[in-house]
Amino acid sequence: MSFILRSFLFLSFFSISLFSENEEIFSVKSLPVNGRNEILLIEKKTEGITQIKTLSRNFSGNNYDPHLFFYQGYPSVIWVNLNKDVQSLILYFNERFTQYFLDLPFEASNPVVEEDIFGRLLLLIPSPHGIFYTFLENKILNFSSFFKSPSFFISSKRDGNGIIWIVWSGFDGNDWEIYLTKWDGSNFSPVERITDNNFQDVEPSVSFEPFDISWKSYRGGEVFIESLKERTLNEKEEPFEMDINSFIAFGDSITYGMVDYKPEAEGYVPRLERLLKEEYSKNIKVLNRGVPGEDTVAGLSRIERVIKGDPSLYILIMEGTNDVWHYPAWFTGLNLGQMVKLSLSYRMRPLIANIIPKAFWAEYLNPRIEEINKYITEISKEYKIPLVDQYNAFISYPEEKGGWRALYSGHNHPNELGYQLMAEVWFDAISKLPRFREKEINWRNEIDRKDKFDFEVGIQK
Repeated sequence: MSFILRSFLFLSFFSISLFSENEEIFSVKSLPVNGRNEILLIEKKTEGITQIKTLSRNFSGNNYDPHLFFYQGYPSVIWVNLNKDVQSLILYFNERFTQYFLDLPFEASNPVVEEDIFGRLLLLIPSPHGIFYTFLENKILNFSSFFKSPSFFISSKRDGNGIIWIVWSGFDGNDWEIYLTKWDGSNFSPVERITDNNFQDVEPSVSFEPFDISWKSYRGGEVFIESLKERTLNEKEEPFEMDINSFIAFGDSITYGMVDYKPEAEGYVPRLERLLKEEYSKNIKVLNRGVPGEDTVAGLSRIERVIKGDPSLYILIMEGTNDVWHYPAWFTGLNLGQMVKLSLSYRMRPLIANIIPKAFWAEYLNPRIEEINKYITEISKEYKIPLVDQYNAFISYPEEKGGWRALYSGHNHPNELGYQLMAEVWFDAISKLPRFREKEINWRNEIDRKDKFDFEVGIQK
């Protein structure tokens, strides 16, 4: 147990206020407006009177991930701008704008700025290579790093002595854990690991008077708020046998099968089950384990509970469409890779699908989806599992039939025609698996022929 844990386990649990008096007056939002994404500074003047200022009006391209802070008494905002292939940070301070062009080997996202004891603006950026930092002193930014593992959800707060406390979620090779360091104006303190468990610990925050660190802990699809006081021990469970005729369909609302937000509509899951029953065996079942609105952080926390609750030989993973609003592609790819790795650890046979395009705000969101899909392709190669190309099945839908937009309902979900296409694409991928290529298999006795029909996957240890 680290020094931080030993020192603060006695603290009582309490509710944390995340906003100062100024932050109750000001807020910042990133919203699609008139076909493009805009950064809005919102000021609550009096009861019922709010002033909204569009900060990104003069910056073309995509504007996202704004961070509000206060510098010299002024509400200040920094955000990411992506114009074609050029990344930059836009700083708004005292009615003026400064643009910092970036030369980084990753997609910049979620910048955090804090004023240090010498009045300098310390900039922190999470990345798949750790946390990068610099000072906003010159137009050219020279970055260094103090943590080398994939990092996200940075949060900072300055205490009464001018020390900046920095907490974040770092990936330890298995899941997301909470870490801490401090900046005293000259150096970062040694990094302390706050959590050590099998959960997804994200979105940490620091509070003072009294001191505490709180975060969200995703466990089995549920979300808990924890502080330094709370600790959870895990018990290791014995392996269990998988149902060789069962498929888990794992994902979000597109797996769930929503059409125009009507849950009674029929999605791809029952359609795929009918195709498999007709072609192979009436004993096959496809279990719908889609959760509307889920992102990959919640999915990664939920997938093990689903695997244990529905012991199935096969799992069909398709998730990430909700991430495009909040997270960079590398973050989504890392979570999806862990879902595959976890499935393989249970001796399952995963298939992974890329994400279908969005019909809503397509110009802004589809390039982000394409970036996520590049990571999904790499996951399929790394773990030697089938890639189910739903994206190109949609994009290449014939123009004479209305093109890919004809596959959607009124919102971001496919219509019945789109779900039928998805079922057929899944079916085609499944039919290429070694087991399904030989129709003369005796399904009842197949478990005794495991060596002959074993799935061709690479399991990393």
